[in-house]
Amino acid sequence: MLVGNALERRMQLSGILLILGLLVETLCLAWKGPLAFLVFAGLGGLLFFSGIVLYLLSLVSVRHRQE
Repeated sequence: MLVGNALERRMQLSGILLILGLLVETLCLAWKGPLAFLVFAGLGGLLFFSGIVLYLLSLVSVRHRQE
């Protein structure tokens, strides 16, 4: 599923985390009750935030090959 060099793998993983976070938040919008907000903010926010952080870290930590 994850193919390519290290940068592409990190980008794919961050995209997967972002999509999972959005799916959790979407499912919580249809769910009624106080626990829905906790899952929305806790799990959905954590997945979304970790996807953004992994994306930004993968952009910053790119190592260029000198030829």
